Amino acid sequence: METQQLIAIKDSDLELVVSEKTLGSLTTNAIQIRDMVKAALPMYDIANYNDENIDQAKKDKAALNKAAKALNQKRLEIEKEFMKPFGEFKDIVTETVKLIGDCSNKIDAVVKQNEQQYKDKKLAVIRSYFDDGNANLIDFGKVFKSEWLNKSASMKYIQAEIEKIFAKVDSDLEALKGFGEDFDVLRTYYMDTLNISATILYANRLKEQRERARIAEEARIKAEEERRRIEEERQKTVEQPKRQEMQAQANIPFIPAEPIPEPQPAQPELLTRAFKVTTTRENIIALGNFMNDMGIDFDKIEVP
Repeated sequence: METQQLIAIKDSDLELVVSEKTLGSLTTNAIQIRDMVKAALPMYDIANYNDENIDQAKKDKAALNKAAKALNQKRLEIEKEFMKPFGEFKDIVTETVKLIGDCSNKIDAVVKQNEQQYKDKKLAVIRSYFDDGNANLIDFGKVFKSEWLNKSASMKYIQAEIEKIFAKVDSDLEALKGFGEDFDVLRTYYMDTLNISATILYANRLKEQRERARIAEEARIKAEEERRRIEEERQKTVEQPKRQEMQAQANIPFIPAEPIPEPQPAQPELLTRAFKVTTTRENIIALGNFMNDMGIDFDKIEVP
């Protein structure tokens, strides 16, 4: 059994050749009809009609409409017959183009599949290199660039880009250590945004919040001390004359009474409780901010 030999399609094979073409060979009396109509139209001028011959005007209108309709209908019949060869030609070419397009689309699917496989393999190599050097646990999705998957992007270039990212994050985290007690919170914020400028602004806001809380607490303590002082003075003013009078009546020497210390308010009981919280990075940051604002002393516990 002989194997059928496939024939490759070339551009030259698809060059249309018109072996017979006749243009402008339609011979009709359309020009004579047009000239005759132009000559006859003046008799249908609206100036020729009035109330007395309105019936004739209606008849003329109907006759003109009928003639125009018949003429146009004939034109459509001739046009359909005249265009029939071209219509057949158009259908054949359209069908051929569709057959070629369908085949091309199938090949395109294979090409795209191959390209996707290449990108998937390259992404795996990039991710492996990234993970090996990712000491700070940077979110890969936040730094990945789609152009790394292009064939024009060499691994040498991509590795250099990744090393730049690692170096920048190291430098930024080192700068954040200068904020001392806020470092853990700021590190979490920075790793979520990878934006050192925004992180520094956030650090300044934390500092301002603590300063406002400190000033408010000092004002509260001062106001409380002043209230106690005034109360003590009031008590002395009210009670000492009474004691003097009672001692005078008892004929005993007056001995100023020692001020009775005012009971100190009971200090709130301090409790220690450990929590392990599982939530989003944004909620962790918000929880840390809340505890800072409330003056809650807490330690960060590394979770394996």
